[in-house]
Amino acid sequence: MQEVSTMADDFYKLYCEEVEKNEKLVKENKYLKGRVRSLSSQLDYLMENQDKIIERKVNKQVDKITDAFENKITTMQKKIDNLNSILNNDSTNSGLPTSKTPLNKKKHIPNSREKTDNKKGGQLNHKKHKLERFDDDDITDYMDHKVGSCPKCGSPMKPGNVFAMKDECDFQIVVRRIRHRFIESICPECGNKERIAIPKELKEENQYGVGVQNLILTLLNEGYVSMNRTNEMIAGLTEGQISLSNGYIAKLQKRLSDSLGGFIQELKKEVIRLPIVHWDDTVISINKKNACLRFYGDDKIAYYTAHAQKNKQGLDEDQILASLSKEKIVMHDHNKVNYNEEYHFANVECCVHLLRDLKKVVDRLGHEWAKDLIELLLRENHNRNVGNYIDADYIALQYDTIIAQGEMENLEDEDKYYASDEKNLLKRLKEYKENYLMWTLNKEIPFSNNVSERSLRSSKTKMKVSGQFENINSARNYANIKSYLETGKRHGYHVSELIKRALGESYITIAEMKLHDAESED
Repeated sequence: MQEVSTMADDFYKLYCEEVEKNEKLVKENKYLKGRVRSLSSQLDYLMENQDKIIERKVNKQVDKITDAFENKITTMQKKIDNLNSILNNDSTNSGLPTSKTPLNKKKHIPNSREKTDNKKGGQLNHKKHKLERFDDDDITDYMDHKVGSCPKCGSPMKPGNVFAMKDECDFQIVVRRIRHRFIESICPECGNKERIAIPKELKEENQYGVGVQNLILTLLNEGYVSMNRTNEMIAGLTEGQISLSNGYIAKLQKRLSDSLGGFIQELKKEVIRLPIVHWDDTVISINKKNACLRFYGDDKIAYYTAHAQKNKQGLDEDQILASLSKEKIVMHDHNKVNYNEEYHFANVECCVHLLRDLKKVVDRLGHEWAKDLIELLLRENHNRNVGNYIDADYIALQYDTIIAQGEMENLEDEDKYYASDEKNLLKRLKEYKENYLMWTLNKEIPFSNNVSERSLRSSKTKMKVSGQFENINSARNYANIKSYLETGKRHGYHVSELIKRALGESYITIAEMKLHDAESED
């Protein structure tokens, strides 16, 4: 009986499995029929619309290729515009010096003289400038010129009357080998013996005199000649009788710089006392790396500092800007570090640098707003210079109107090359409006920072002529010496006189310079 029950269970189990399989087959068959109908429908659709489908696919690929090609063209056009903008840079629209004007552009020579209709060259009735004949008492040498023998018969010629005289001014370098003898002095009455002190400049058994040292330092710091060429030039001028070493030249440069420590401290105080301080910096090269030479001062005071990097840390080390009170004015070329909250002085932006930026907008985009602002600034500055009245409120209103016009022109051409730079310029002009127009409110405030530019231009010449500095110390020695020489020159002193005094008893003080300047004016 148990076996019958077991067989019934097995049969029932098999039955259930078969039913389950059958249901699955039915579902699968139903799904396959639906799939067949769907595929048939798709096939019918494809057969009916194959041309449209192919056309759509082709158009999609064409659009993709076209977009990629247009993007590439746009990228290449921007690169072309960028290269053209570099080629079109000159001294009128950038800080590029005139000497680096591209070959495809006419060199722009700054000239403040008014253009006239006069022909080039000497003008009618213009007095000729020439060397005048020497007074007889001033003649140091006579050189007679005469015919030695008769060209007809060969007989010796006898001197006759002087029929003409021509004067000539020349110089000759004579190497002097001086032996200083220090003689013991004896009093004939009491027999006391005295010896004069040997000057510190004669401490060695043999040394170069002040004349040689002066020439070395003048060539090095005023002529921007390298040490090697300084050595070569002096050897040539003395016909090889004086042959220097670079080590001696470097030590002499350091010695002069060290002797000016008191002058530099005095000069720094003078800069801090100035009502308006001009400052700027430029790149110099130290041991194949970019470094910084900085200027502070005005048309009478020139203070230079050198730093390994161009940053705020160097400004703080100079202790100039941080020492200025809120009554002081600092003129600069949009150095944003000046607006640091740690500083309290008033900032004035250079409008000549602004004119260059505006000229670049005109050259790149041709926008009218930039032309209008150039015209406004130049016209009103001219009016101020010739003594005409200028209305600061009117200038400010015109300024705002032009900037608004510029924003509209920028939006219209926002996809063009240089549009983003123009947008940044417009933003800067709005943000720093007061700083750009402060000259309209106070006639003592200059229109430009050209004092700084002129003061740093010679350093660029030095880099081109004599190359880089060996280390930061040699750059700082140069900055100290340049501060002394440049300030002295602005008060009427000659470089050789300044160097001679600094090598001898003591440097020429700022008080002496001011007195000398006042006496020269009187």
